[in-house]
Amino acid sequence: MMILIEIIVWFVVILLTVLLVTAVRKIAVQYARRTVAGNVQNVAGSRDYIPLKLNAAGVMPIIFAQAIMFLPVALAQRFPFMAGLQDMNGFGYNVIFAFLIIIFSYFYTAITIPTNKMADDLKRSGGFIPGIRPGKDTADRLDSVLSRITLPGSLFLAALSILPAIAFKFGIQQSWAMFYGGTSLIIMVGVAIDTLQQINSYLLNRHYDGLMKTGNSNRKSNK
Repeated sequence: MMILIEIIVWFVVILLTVLLVTAVRKIAVQYARRTVAGNVQNVAGSRDYIPLKLNAAGVMPIIFAQAIMFLPVALAQRFPFMAGLQDMNGFGYNVIFAFLIIIFSYFYTAITIPTNKMADDLKRSGGFIPGIRPGKDTADRLDSVLSRITLPGSLFLAALSILPAIAFKFGIQQSWAMFYGGTSLIIMVGVAIDTLQQINSYLLNRHYDGLMKTGNSNRKSNK
């Protein structure tokens, strides 16, 4: 029975990890006009979107948090009243670990997603977010959306990272529990998704090339 529960939890965690890696918030963008071959063409109504990832920071917050966690552990060795922080499966350790992951998620997202540059590039290409003025207002809008979606993304990432400790508390073996969360699982899922996307792109290109060759052959035969 315990093995069945472990397998079910394993599949659920992988599914949630896939959602964490792939989830995006699409910001609608509209282009009023474009320049093609020196001619200005009106393309009013042409729409696109900016994809903002729910977990833009990836696994970096976990790595940063793990690097910092030596400090509370070192303090616990020095001060007896903090001894509980030496237990990686303990409540105090995991609360601090989760808090650091949330903080670093915001920090890393802020320094890697250049919303000001995105707004400038959008303005230069003649695009705008409907209802938002180009320039600073667009950058502020992107910042606002990014801040809102980073919160659930960071909470999800923190929960996934402390899941091994929770699983261990419920009696799941340590070897299984360590597989349920953390950096390794996110990396494996990310690599698998990236591989599938590359295979899909390759198959689409092969299909497109096949259609082009068929079209060329038909034109030659018609001549």
